[in-house]
Amino acid sequence: MNVNAIELRGVTLVRRTQEELHYDFKRWLFDFVRNRTKPVMRRRVLHDVDFAVERGKKVGIIGPNGSGKSTLLKVICGILTPTRGSVNVIGRVSPLIELGAGFDPYLSVSDNVIYYGILLGHSRATMLARLTNILEFAGLSDRQHEPVMALSSGMAARLGFAVATELRPDILILDEVLSVGDQAFREKCRARIESLWDTSMTVLVVSHDLSYIADNCDLAVRLDDGHLVDAGAPDRVVKSYLDELRDYHRGDRPLTNYNVFTNFSRANVGQIRSCIASFDTIERDGDRLDLLGWASFETEAGLANEAYLLVGDRHLTRIPYGQARPDVAVALGNARYLKSGFAACLDLPGLAPGEYSLRIVMRRGGEYAMSNAFGPLVVEARAHGFASLA
Repeated sequence: MNVNAIELRGVTLVRRTQEELHYDFKRWLFDFVRNRTKPVMRRRVLHDVDFAVERGKKVGIIGPNGSGKSTLLKVICGILTPTRGSVNVIGRVSPLIELGAGFDPYLSVSDNVIYYGILLGHSRATMLARLTNILEFAGLSDRQHEPVMALSSGMAARLGFAVATELRPDILILDEVLSVGDQAFREKCRARIESLWDTSMTVLVVSHDLSYIADNCDLAVRLDDGHLVDAGAPDRVVKSYLDELRDYHRGDRPLTNYNVFTNFSRANVGQIRSCIASFDTIERDGDRLDLLGWASFETEAGLANEAYLLVGDRHLTRIPYGQARPDVAVALGNARYLKSGFAACLDLPGLAPGEYSLRIVMRRGGEYAMSNAFGPLVVEARAHGFASLA
């Protein structure tokens, strides 16, 4: 019999707006004396959310920034209490939401590991037995006696990730944790998470890497403005989301607040902090595919010389830079001056029908930084050899 590890029924969360709150007693006193009291302003951040997660299932949560994804995770973890509705969680939860939050800056690294584990429901003896493994994974074995305040924020986040994943909880909550630390540590994070994937552990993951959700999760849940608008098979939910984004950007509306693809790998060349694109096709002869697209970029100015749009196999997690075919790349110009909006024409001779990915690459000399995932491109074989996007 299938047992639900997580059940949400009619969960609604109402919070006071930031501009209505008083942050110091002096301002509150002056407003009170002058009879400037404001009506209480509230905003719903979650609206009657209903869904259940079976034990052992891997669930991806997607949606634009500000849609309520992280808030939903905090409700499930018990960090936030819903205004209305019920939350039932069965099993020990390990949340990786704000890595490093909760550490005492004045205690040593090793003491924080022990107390952190105790807060998650483990005994002191268990934490002492696992202390060495945790410190080695975080790369902090030589700093275990230093106070946490002496660590950088990245080191503290690495420590939080190491503790949470070493303890093998019943339910693992991941909120964009694959961007922790430098590139080498991110690879360790990804490998550890993949090692947990085939276990009976229940996993909830929030990510803007839509390909990761589609390829690795059993169920996808989509939020928009606090509403649960779709849930089901990951491929279908992700495709529906991308179709809606594409339709949205075909209109005259601006791209603001829709920076969806934000989980990017980083090299010394710099970082693509956010981008989104929508593409239409223009019918051409047989082996030629023209794309007209719009994109919004935020890059680290002055670091890259050029940027490219690459087409590659969607099912490859990475494309070796040396194997990128020049006939499937188009230069987007100097990355220092990339602005919102561009038109790209791709020559793709002999591209077989199938699914491909669109990726942004920044280059400086021989160094590259490439996005983990960008967007799906579906090439269809038709009577006249035309190609189109799904």
